[in-house]
Amino acid sequence: MTSPNGTPWGVPCPVCGRPSAGPGPAPCPSCGLPAVGEAALVVARIGATIDQLARDRDRLLATLRSVAGSPPGPAGPRSVPWSGDLPPVPAAPLPPAAVPPPPWSRPPRLPPGAPAPGAGAAGHPAARRRVSPQQVLLGLGALLVVAAAIAFVAVAWTRLGLAFQATVMLAVTASACGLSAWTGRKGLRATEEALAAAGAALLAVDLGAAHALGLAGADAVPLRIWTALSCAVVVGVAAGLARLRRSTVTWPLVAVLAAQPVALLLLPPGAVGGTAGAAVALAVALLDVLLPLALRPALQPVARVLALLWTFAGAGLGVAAAWSRPPVDSWSAAVLIAAAGALTLLLLREPRLAATLPRAWVLAGAGAGVAALALSGAMARAGGPGPVAAAALGVALLGAGVLTAHLHAVAAASTAAGTALAVTGSATLLVTERPGALAVVVLGATVPAALSAARLPALRPRALAASLACPAAAALLAQEAGWLGLAATGLLLALVGAAGFGLAALWTPSTEERVTAGTGLLAGLCALATTAGVQAWGQAALVLAVTGAAAGAYALAAHRRDVAVGAVAALVAAAWTAVGGAGVATPEAYTLPAAGGLLLLAVPQLRDGARSWAAEGPAVVTALAPSALMAVAEPSALRLVLVVAGATAFAVAGTLTRRQAPFVVGAAALATVVLGRLTPYAPLAPRWLVLAAAGLILLVLGATYERRRQQAREAVAWVAQMR
Repeated sequence: MTSPNGTPWGVPCPVCGRPSAGPGPAPCPSCGLPAVGEAALVVARIGATIDQLARDRDRLLATLRSVAGSPPGPAGPRSVPWSGDLPPVPAAPLPPAAVPPPPWSRPPRLPPGAPAPGAGAAGHPAARRRVSPQQVLLGLGALLVVAAAIAFVAVAWTRLGLAFQATVMLAVTASACGLSAWTGRKGLRATEEALAAAGAALLAVDLGAAHALGLAGADAVPLRIWTALSCAVVVGVAAGLARLRRSTVTWPLVAVLAAQPVALLLLPPGAVGGTAGAAVALAVALLDVLLPLALRPALQPVARVLALLWTFAGAGLGVAAAWSRPPVDSWSAAVLIAAAGALTLLLLREPRLAATLPRAWVLAGAGAGVAALALSGAMARAGGPGPVAAAALGVALLGAGVLTAHLHAVAAASTAAGTALAVTGSATLLVTERPGALAVVVLGATVPAALSAARLPALRPRALAASLACPAAAALLAQEAGWLGLAATGLLLALVGAAGFGLAALWTPSTEERVTAGTGLLAGLCALATTAGVQAWGQAALVLAVTGAAAGAYALAAHRRDVAVGAVAALVAAAWTAVGGAGVATPEAYTLPAAGGLLLLAVPQLRDGARSWAAEGPAVVTALAPSALMAVAEPSALRLVLVVAGATAFAVAGTLTRRQAPFVVGAAALATVVLGRLTPYAPLAPRWLVLAAAGLILLVLGATYERRRQQAREAVAWVAQMR
């Protein structure tokens, strides 16, 4: 760098002020500071930044004074600008002065991930406010003053005159309130708030003591009325002081809190738990909702919390009145709650209130749900078909909620009201032991469940399970009511299970597959338990056959071997149950179905070319071995012919297909039958004939020993080569 006259120029050294030689590791030639160029450049940049911040501060103060309209005051201390020759950093233009939002406005909703107001540049939240020692001392002092006033009233009231005591308490209360205003004008905000809180507490103590000790005949007034009047007095005093001292937060807070129970205290004690109490609570909640329009922002959260509490109280009183009061009061409570919910939705049209209230679909759902609870209670109190109508209306509203899913507020209201009506109506029918009517309602719930499965993909798994569970539950309830027999109920449950497996086959692979298959399995088990309880073996066999066939179809579609094993077991059990219920004792009636099931399970292995003992071997053994043994133990012409024919067929088939298991099992069965049939006749033969036959056999074997040995080896090798 060069100066205007052409001489070299460098940033001055921070220590000695001599111009540096520029950036680099070279030390200062005067004071020896290492890397003087880099150090001087960093210090110069910091000085320029400080100077620029000072200029920005002066411009901001001038702008704020011009907006406020106040005369310019003395400028604050400025930092000395850096004296280096670096070019000044251009000042950034100031943003236009923002208009302050109204006190009732709600802070704008920030997008996800945006830092909260007051957060640093990195998005870190601002430091939490801590209670200062001054605030602790002020709080303890105010608490001790109030405790002293209570002790003064309770202990010293009898020692001094009533008028003197009242004068002292009034003077102390007025002093606390006056000192609060005086400290507020002096700018002592914490002291102002503490004295205001003490003054409010002393005022409440004064009013309570006046009634307790009968000042001016105050004890003749009923306690509820006196409490209401005391709250009204506190509201008036606090509101007046709040208008005089607008900087105090305590007075408007005391006025708001003291006004809450006035209306409820003016009601007769017997009317608090009825419709009148609910109306008063909801009216106070409405006023608390409107309070943020007149309160400062610091007190708006208090109003919202109070509104929420009174809403809960009013809704609870209304629902309780609807379920416990006479029909007139019950219907009045239901209408009241519905009107309150509609009025709350109308408040959303006011922008300033809409910013403080929940979203429309939340209000619609909550209001409709509470109103439906009250309506269900009113219909239940009416008796007769009331609970049935409530449950049916709930099912219809659930269907309407599915059809209007694109209208969020309408769908939320319909769903909440339908759920409340359906659940409470069904519970009433269950408690009053009306299973027939409940069966109709539960069967009708299949419609909204099916609509949800068809139109709402997010709810499809649960909706499919509900659409299968509702008919099954309806069948059980109808059987409980005597409308259906056990056999018909079991068959209907089996059909529901088959439908579940069919849906599982359609939704393979997905979450819906597991849900529907599990529901179908439960329905099949319920069907089996229903029919087995009355020993209807033919019906039980039919149930097992239907369920097993449906499960087998699902196993083929989903390629589920575990389900296939269960399906085959169900089919085999169906066959055994049928023949066992018919009193059939023939072993083949039980072994042949089992062999058929094993052969079905072996089909995949046969397609893959597995070895015979792992594929069809178990089926062949199950089919032939018991019958061969029975042909020897209990001989009969038909069994003997069939066993010999079957064994021969297996041996020939094994020979032609080179499958070891059928050949070995068939040959072993033939040998067992032949030996078993000839063994009883051996003792009847003449001894010489036996000796001659044995000798001839030994001669033949001895003469052809080598050739027979070679043939035996070849036969063993041939059999071993079979699969």
